[in-house]
Amino acid sequence: MQSPQLSSHVIAGLNARSKWKERDFDEAFRLAGEAAELAAAAGDDDAWWEMLYLQAECRRDQGRIEEYLQLAKELNNHRLTATSRERGVKAGTLVAVALQGLGRLPEAATMASDSAKLAAGDPDLLYVQILAQRALIAALAESRLLEDAWRECLELENLLTDVDEDTAGKGYWVIGNVAFLAGRVADGGLYHDLAAERLSPSKDVDLWARFNRASAEMRLQAKLSDAATLRCIERAELATDIVGGSERDHLEMSLVRARWHYLNQDMQEALAILEPLCARSSALATQTAAEAHFLLGRTLLALGRQDDAQATFDVSAGLFEQAALPERSSAVHEYLRDNVGRTAEDRGGPHGG
Repeated sequence: MQSPQLSSHVIAGLNARSKWKERDFDEAFRLAGEAAELAAAAGDDDAWWEMLYLQAECRRDQGRIEEYLQLAKELNNHRLTATSRERGVKAGTLVAVALQGLGRLPEAATMASDSAKLAAGDPDLLYVQILAQRALIAALAESRLLEDAWRECLELENLLTDVDEDTAGKGYWVIGNVAFLAGRVADGGLYHDLAAERLSPSKDVDLWARFNRASAEMRLQAKLSDAATLRCIERAELATDIVGGSERDHLEMSLVRARWHYLNQDMQEALAILEPLCARSSALATQTAAEAHFLLGRTLLALGRQDDAQATFDVSAGLFEQAALPERSSAVHEYLRDNVGRTAEDRGGPHGG
């Protein structure tokens, strides 16, 4: 008996996915486009949709967030998406993650919440529900709506009982992030340990890099500048170098290292990283660029460069406003008011003496 031949669009799709796994995102994007055209010609709507989804993932992983959002919206609004709840959840979650990447946090949270609700209660949609739930928690946490985020974390934890290790690891990672942000440092460490046990550098070095970077970030925000935090930073830097990483990956990694130096009172080292980083911060999500400028402002202030610090704080506050985070913008102004005035007084008057 003759074995069935794989059709050309299926082979093209497999090649595209293989390139995506190798992190050759431009080639994966091109091949997915070809596969989509072949699938459309063959009348295979499912394969066509999956290839457009893969193209969106390529742009996401390259940090090309505007293009990613455009593709995600195209998918979300397509007539085919409306015919399947699974597609609806997947496309809605893509849009939510893209909006978060652009700093449009309230829209991201709404979109992710709608997607999670669409999947709720259907065991066949468990994995896509978890994706949506993670996107919702990330948007709420970044908006500093920590009580809401923690409530959604407990929902997520209930979904992780019967899933593969990779999915569980990513879930515990997100829960740990929120615990750290909410000041529940012991819980944060516990959930990140659960994540580390399940995520494997041999299976996915890129994921390992991102997890360790995020874990280090959260520990630093909790003011933990200890050996465990340094280990996370070093693991993340090594893994990022191995996989190459996008410009955004490298900039976010630099920000973590700068935060480490700042917390350890090594202001010159922090400054040497932060000045070039902030000059390239348009490659970052708006809220991340705002955090980078806030840290640079505090570093400049610690070094006595008050005018430069003030200008940098103004940029940071403006970026937080742009990201619809007025509370963070107010925190920058408050820091400026509390610390710049005091620095001036210490030097003998409002303008320094």
